Amino acid sequence: MHYLEVFIIMPLLILAKQDWQMKLIDSRWLACPTFIACLQHNLPWLTIFVAYVVALIINRHLQERFLGNGDLDVLAAGACWLTGTDWLLWLTLACLLQLFLANCCKSKQLPFVPALTVSFVWGIVGQNSLALLQSMLCQP
Repeated sequence: MHYLEVFIIMPLLILAKQDWQMKLIDSRWLACPTFIACLQHNLPWLTIFVAYVVALIINRHLQERFLGNGDLDVLAAGACWLTGTDWLLWLTLACLLQLFLANCCKSKQLPFVPALTVSFVWGIVGQNSLALLQSMLCQP
């Protein structure tokens, strides 16, 4: 794991616990990791910001029936940390995990940030494991 990934994983773990207990999150925990990601990566940050604002407006219009605004905050922060395909893989894993949880818990409303957090950690660990395995296999 790259040492900077701790700056996103730790707040995600805190927010996952918050979301599981209270069904809401304090998105200010994402400010520092998002800022670090913007400094570290060559991002289309204006595109991400515009897409985020449009998603918030649509979500507000739909009265937050499907996703909370905190979920959108986490998705936007993830977009700053991950490339396009990694972001889609992250979201797919989170949705599959959420479907599994919905089937097990039989609850009407489940928090989504825990599924996003677990899938983010799985993605980071899996990506790093594959890179390590590749470097071990490709050594002369």
